[in-house]
Amino acid sequence: MIPSTQKKLKAGKAISGLMAAALLVSACGPLISFGDDGPADTIYTLRYGGGYPSGEIEGPVIYVEEPHFADDLDGRGVAVLLDGDKRSVIDGAAWSSPLAELVRNYVTRALGDGLGANILSEGSLDINATCRIGSKVWALEYVPGATATDDEVVIVLELSLVRFRDSALVGHPTLRRSVSPQGSGDAAVMEAFNLAMAGVAQDMRDWFRSAKDACRPDAVES
Repeated sequence: MIPSTQKKLKAGKAISGLMAAALLVSACGPLISFGDDGPADTIYTLRYGGGYPSGEIEGPVIYVEEPHFADDLDGRGVAVLLDGDKRSVIDGAAWSSPLAELVRNYVTRALGDGLGANILSEGSLDINATCRIGSKVWALEYVPGATATDDEVVIVLELSLVRFRDSALVGHPTLRRSVSPQGSGDAAVMEAFNLAMAGVAQDMRDWFRSAKDACRPDAVES
């Protein structure tokens, strides 16, 4: 929970307790919010850079569930992990939609982009899918380091691929990427989020390329 005191601090150096919240400990990182009613936020998104799913593929039909999130990360605030397991958000920045929607759309597009499967998400529950993909986001956060050069964005995404007809767990990877922001301010941090998510998407696609075959209607049960 964000403290009620209206204080800000710069990310970029380790924060040792709430008394440090009133100090500008670095001029390089984004502002971290401790409850502020300032100007409107700058809006950022996570968007897959490749193609869109196609419904004209002769391949398995796979349904993407809404992701689950640890630590209430699924809002629109850009999460910051501080020393001592304290949490805050980047001041003046927000996601364009709740993260549950952004991550689900990202997974849908990444896995539906030329990998030989029909990937469906919301509005598709009445489709006769052969498998479902569940996900849990364990981390999607900015982590300030001891100095600005130690700052990083961390994304950890757990996936589960389950076949409907026999409830078999046919795949269960956990993917992690971290990226150091290249530059100062919140724009550099938000770019690092997109780079980290692109790396997770590449790992996810590499895994899914073969895992999807267990979801074909004629796949042999293991």
